[in-house]
Amino acid sequence: MSEGIGDQGPGHEDEIDRKLRELTEGLMTEAKVKELSAAERAKRARRDLKKDKHNQRKQRRQGRSVRLKVGAIAVVVLAAAGGLTWLRLSHSPVGRASGQQPPLGGTSTATAPPSDPFAGTQAENWADGESGIVVPGAKPVGSFTAAQVTKAYQTTRRLLIAANLDTQTLVGGAPTAFADLLTKQQRSDFLSALNKKGVNSGGYPLSTRKWVASFFPGSAEFIGNVIKVHGTMSAQTAHEAGGTVLAIQVNYIFAYAVEPPGNPTDWMRVLDHQYGSVDFAQWDDPGGPLEPWDQTIIGNAGLQCGTTDGYMHPDYPSERLPAPTQSGPAVNPYSQSTSVPGGGAVCGRTSGT
Repeated sequence: MSEGIGDQGPGHEDEIDRKLRELTEGLMTEAKVKELSAAERAKRARRDLKKDKHNQRKQRRQGRSVRLKVGAIAVVVLAAAGGLTWLRLSHSPVGRASGQQPPLGGTSTATAPPSDPFAGTQAENWADGESGIVVPGAKPVGSFTAAQVTKAYQTTRRLLIAANLDTQTLVGGAPTAFADLLTKQQRSDFLSALNKKGVNSGGYPLSTRKWVASFFPGSAEFIGNVIKVHGTMSAQTAHEAGGTVLAIQVNYIFAYAVEPPGNPTDWMRVLDHQYGSVDFAQWDDPGGPLEPWDQTIIGNAGLQCGTTDGYMHPDYPSERLPAPTQSGPAVNPYSQSTSVPGGGAVCGRTSGT
């Protein structure tokens, strides 16, 4: 189953303020600067998104340098195809009250949810819960045996379930199920940063709570007992630093129907897109079994912009501020070929959830 790790200090904000001031002054003069075309704006947005995804992947790689020195292997992360067609960037966290950033787009209704809150959406015919995460038939991949590939598939499935379907984690509790599946070093990295506040230089939360789907405690009640799931996984090898890892590529979307406690007429859907790879190698023991290293990224649609605690905060219709006029097409959050970053200072526009 979605965001490199340096703190954002005062110097960083001063630099951005200076650049914004220079830009404003330049626009107020009669300089002969031609406005960017729609194509050029889209190209720049895709370039900025690529940088932000790189920052997210750096956070997942933190802590592995020691292993690399003793023969462990760096890995390559699969990036989702397509990318965002629109981005809004800010150098300071912006919450809902400010109105300076548009929401990610959700479902606005004036009545209580129907018996099937996914009816009429692309998720309507998706599988329910764990049945949507199917382990493919395994065969040898490179030097890895079919048995090793099978075990890697099964471990990856458990990680996806723990990150996106575990009840305790979803309601904002301790993400124990997910942490228990990580290697010793990545588990330490995950737990140590779980309660961090603020964002990194890329605008993503420092909290590793972002690694899992976890609604802010008390912010949401689930409608019914169904979470819709759609996606695929596959195995391939990845080569870097003179070594080889078994990379299980994943691309899954999870759809949740939620409402604020005591207010069913304000219901909506939230989407969670997890993609990238879970990489297997003998991280802790050169002679031991293959172990996972989670290199995936999670993007969300239907969440507030500007949150910095790593939790999912639904952007409920009754509290949503009007979004400013935006150019370019909106991203379809149900598509596996696009990803919408949610939270922090990076927000994308969607066609709705």
